Amino acid sequence: MDKDSSLRLLEIARPCCIDVVRDYAASMEDARINRIGPTSAARYAADLETFLPRQGESIFSRVPFEIEASFGEQEFTDNDGFGFKLSFRRAFVEVIPENCEISRDGRYQRSLPRDQFHHLLKRVSESSSSKKGIASGGVSLQFSKILSALGIETSLHGEMQKKIQTGDMQSTESQLEFKIVRWVGASRWQIGHEVIGDPNEPSGELRGGYFSQLGDDAEDGSSNPLCFLIPKKGSKFSASVELRARKRDCVYSPLGDERNEESWAKKNKTQIERLLTLRMLEEQNRADGLSPPEGEVVLARGHIEVSKSRKSK
Repeated sequence: MDKDSSLRLLEIARPCCIDVVRDYAASMEDARINRIGPTSAARYAADLETFLPRQGESIFSRVPFEIEASFGEQEFTDNDGFGFKLSFRRAFVEVIPENCEISRDGRYQRSLPRDQFHHLLKRVSESSSSKKGIASGGVSLQFSKILSALGIETSLHGEMQKKIQTGDMQSTESQLEFKIVRWVGASRWQIGHEVIGDPNEPSGELRGGYFSQLGDDAEDGSSNPLCFLIPKKGSKFSASVELRARKRDCVYSPLGDERNEESWAKKNKTQIERLLTLRMLEEQNRADGLSPPEGEVVLARGHIEVSKSRKSK
């Protein structure tokens, strides 16, 4: 692939980086709320939505901050047919508060339902019929990978697999809990797992929405926010939310015909895809004025501003 071809791929990819900015206000009894964005760098691969507080909620005491982060895949191609699909194995949500703080209680976390996770483990343990899919002791490689992600020692994997296949779960239930969304500190939540991604998906890729379902501590019919914001003194506060991914969590799947690629490009296709995609995402981050930590890209960003109305001051 020559330099011009690389640029064409970048130029064709960039129109997918749609900046959709909506700025409107919702008036309540004592406040005015502006919602800005979200903007998205690769909308079909990763998208973010923010929601305004409901009527009747006290805006200047404890504010529920609700979001949705959803994932799919996005295709990038050039005029010669070279291309790839981009998706993600893991992502992070980070809240950046200003003149407010995240409450210590009410932080969203969600575990896979225990019976659903058990069914998943049983299916995985029975799915590998080839030698390539079997680890030592006859344990499924994917099964062993999931147990390792849960912190279970390798020497116990064979015994755990037998118990799951026979339905003897009483002695293992406390060890088999998997949080698909978890609070990791420093105003951040992790979606998926570093090693196994989303175990619901055979590929481990993130798919669909992750915050619409009730969290572990929520009750039916109750608010289900990402977190609660506690305003500090003053007449206004704001919070930004960013959906991020580490570069190593990008997943690439090839598309199209490779006949027009040079031999060196074929050998280094993964590196080329990574360079072009991350360059595109990083360019969009710079255009949005964002400076993510080294090794990360911002996939989407939203912002809310809350100020007291004139009559309430």
